[in-house]
Amino acid sequence: MTQPFDSLMTASTVPPALGASAETDLYRRRLQRLPRRVQQVFLLSRLDDFSYTDIAQLLDIDATAVERCMTAALERCVSESAEHDPARAILLQALRWYVHLQSPQATASQRIEFRHWLDADPRHLAAFQNSEQFWRTLHAPAAILGASGWHRRKPRAYVGWLLMTVLLCGLLVTAEAYS
Repeated sequence: MTQPFDSLMTASTVPPALGASAETDLYRRRLQRLPRRVQQVFLLSRLDDFSYTDIAQLLDIDATAVERCMTAALERCVSESAEHDPARAILLQALRWYVHLQSPQATASQRIEFRHWLDADPRHLAAFQNSEQFWRTLHAPAAILGASGWHRRKPRAYVGWLLMTVLLCGLLVTAEAYS
């Protein structure tokens, strides 16, 4: 299990060519349809190699939410392309395993359960290997989507605007009281 998974970590991070392929454009459009937070989590993981824990700390969310966002992003990209594929359920399950095994919340017993799942059917191993390849395929569309670096920005707290609004409302109420 670790050999294919380790190959993921050493994958090249070459930027996409100027003329993106039709497949790259298709995946980019699918990723763009995701909610902004899901896009941000996906890009931080895919482009910046942030761990789920690092993403959770940066965005002030828990690691489970990061895992859900990653699953949603991968399933959105593959669900439409595998709509008529009879092995779709196995592929989606492999993608969920792929995402979960990167989570700090994956326990030893879950890793054993994964090994049993892989050994249960040769299609499971093939689907898991396809999910790793699919992850690599998504680098080019992710690079296009995150080219401006917007995904690295920490969400801003609008406390200053909130305080200003409260102050103005207080002044308006006070002015009304004296009128």
